[in-house]
Amino acid sequence: LLSQLMLYPALTCLGFGIFIGAIWANVSWGTYWSWDPKETWALITFMVYAVPAHRTFHSSLVTYHFYMVLAFLTILMTYFGVNYFLGGMHSYA
Repeated sequence: LLSQLMLYPALTCLGFGIFIGAIWANVSWGTYWSWDPKETWALITFMVYAVPAHRTFHSSLVTYHFYMVLAFLTILMTYFGVNYFLGGMHSYA
């Protein structure tokens, strides 16, 4: 399945993005992590996508795909929801 094939590269890119973002935050704001809503939702997204990487869905592919749709909703919340519904340093609305 394509979603299973792309899971590990996506997790790697997301992990590098969080890591590089933390380094940039330390240079810019003097702290690696400030529990800003954008940072927190990026971590939540990383953890949600890490679940299928560590667990096999033995029940069915329907369960796996349903979980991946819910996981994609965390990405939408990270990129759009935080900007429009939550405040913080990363809110541009």
